[in-house]
Amino acid sequence: MTKASGRGSYLGLLNPSTLMRSRYFLLFLAGSLVTLDLSAQLSFGGHPYGTVRSNGLPTAPVITMDEVDVSALMAEDEARAASGIKGPYRFGSNHATDIGMDNAGIWHTMHNGDRVWRVMVVCPGAYSINMEFHEFVVPDGAQVFVYNERGDVLGGFEANSNPGQTQLGVDLLAGDRVTVEYVEPARVSGQGRLRIGQVTHGYRDMFNLTKGFNQSGSCNVNVICPEGDGWRDQIRSVAMLLTGGEGFCTGTLLNNCNNDGTPYFLTANHCMVGAGSNVIFRFNWNSENCTPTTNGPMNQSVVGYTLLHNSAGSDVALLRLNTTPPPSFNVFYSGWESSPVAASGGVTCIHHPFGDIKKISHENQTVVSSTYSSAQCWRVTDWDSGTTEPGSSGSGLWNQSRRIVGQLYGGGAACGNNFSDYFGKFAVSYSALQQWLGDCATGIDGYPLDPSSIAEQVAGGSLEAWPNPTAGVVNLVLPKGLEGSWSAMTYDAVGQLVAMDRVPAGSERFNIDLSSRPNGLYLVEVRSGDIRLQQRVMLAR
Repeated sequence: MTKASGRGSYLGLLNPSTLMRSRYFLLFLAGSLVTLDLSAQLSFGGHPYGTVRSNGLPTAPVITMDEVDVSALMAEDEARAASGIKGPYRFGSNHATDIGMDNAGIWHTMHNGDRVWRVMVVCPGAYSINMEFHEFVVPDGAQVFVYNERGDVLGGFEANSNPGQTQLGVDLLAGDRVTVEYVEPARVSGQGRLRIGQVTHGYRDMFNLTKGFNQSGSCNVNVICPEGDGWRDQIRSVAMLLTGGEGFCTGTLLNNCNNDGTPYFLTANHCMVGAGSNVIFRFNWNSENCTPTTNGPMNQSVVGYTLLHNSAGSDVALLRLNTTPPPSFNVFYSGWESSPVAASGGVTCIHHPFGDIKKISHENQTVVSSTYSSAQCWRVTDWDSGTTEPGSSGSGLWNQSRRIVGQLYGGGAACGNNFSDYFGKFAVSYSALQQWLGDCATGIDGYPLDPSSIAEQVAGGSLEAWPNPTAGVVNLVLPKGLEGSWSAMTYDAVGQLVAMDRVPAGSERFNIDLSSRPNGLYLVEVRSGDIRLQQRVMLAR
């Protein structure tokens, strides 16, 4: 699937209206500018001492985990998939550990008085390592970093990386060894406590170190493709879950009757079995291209949740995230439908098959009431576009009104077959979920309700942009019926014009490239005659 870009970039000259535009844009940005998190999960900048050789830190002591039986693990995974279980998609094997400041690692005092504690963890033959801190007490000014030998760094993590909690799960880093570093200023000496209670040996190649990216089935469709048009809001509500440290599922942020952005999150009951408290929720992990698939930013995650309700009767779990995704994540809260009437006219699923980058699937037929492993479900007879696979479990099922009607339990669907999938009925779950989601007739649309809060419409319809946030290239879609000759202007956070693009007559799609620009918030405005359309775009690498 190809998209016409029709780009012809040139840098425009500033004109006398720039000052007025700067004032307008500063108002436009009011309440929107936030500190940008450039590392995975909520982190707060800083840089580990240990990545700079000149700092002269002593070599970190090494703790080596036992080897794992990859063949046996793979055989177990194949048996689960053959039985129709679609999640969690297991990629790793957990080691229970007790690695703390009091029994491992090495301390060193820097010239400025900072105390640094470091330890290296090695998993022989692992493609990746992730871990959980079962004791995570970080005083004000102290930070925790985790990094590998390739120079990838997670952190610095602080107490507010998991507010109100004393544990923390950490996302994957590529390779078979990572270093944990704790930096403590002299003024809080001795107040911090860290204990690594679990280390996960990644026996599957989730970073695609040995093969090309995109390990899910070839029939899957990236959400950036035209099949995702019309679903841009719902796509932003979907996240991948790292559960139990060793597996992946999918879930969706849900709106509530107060339209207040409370971070309620819908997934499958079976995804939460053995999940523990340190689940990581990764948002906006999308390919920037329809084809070929490319890796996307992995820098927008939060960790931790409260389990509000779970039930096997409809394989449902409702969570409340410990941290509300910040404005820079640009998330959406999907609407839902509590009516027991089967969705007609087709359904859509947005998911992370095999823990892969986000995909979208469509079925054009009416779903059928059914049961699956005794749970009350909607049966999707076969997918007309895309499919689901292990890792898709918990993903939402939307009707044509863009409202959630279920979450994925299991089934035999895969690329190359026409087998069915089964989604737990939201209508069955609703009576138990109502105390949190509220009572608003038979359902509610998504939040924000007014699309102008994301894509500001001056006249003539809305301008769609994705991925948003982006690591560089932004794809834009003009409203239907407005495929005239357009000019596209990009302004930075102080209202300065930084680029102009021409959109050829008749083109509905085009893109802009912000790769050379610094991270931050930009305003894209397109004009054709008296019509102006505007869209905010967040650049975050």
